[in-house]
Amino acid sequence: MSAECDGVLERIYSALDGEVSAAELADIHHHLEACPPCLEEYEVEAALKALVRRCCAEQAPAALRAKIVASITRVETVQTTVTARSADGSAVVARVTRTTSVEG
Repeated sequence: MSAECDGVLERIYSALDGEVSAAELADIHHHLEACPPCLEEYEVEAALKALVRRCCAEQAPAALRAKIVASITRVETVQTTVTARSADGSAVVARVTRTTSVEG
């Protein structure tokens, strides 16, 4: 396989997930039309992705999802900048950073 094949194969997952631009997708498909080994790899990955999508359609029970969401800790960071003048007229800058954890 060529370096071009390596580049296409690296982007197959992104292409299947819709995470490439239209121009990149066109380049990938252009390469696939001319390269049977890469096309085969693409088709295998596309089939696998479709299979996983069909087989993994179940959702966790609502109570379990709620418990997971409630247990997630979110970190919030707030930075405040205060500028004041000292007695001699020079600027004094104070930066205060506060980090807090918030449950669910």
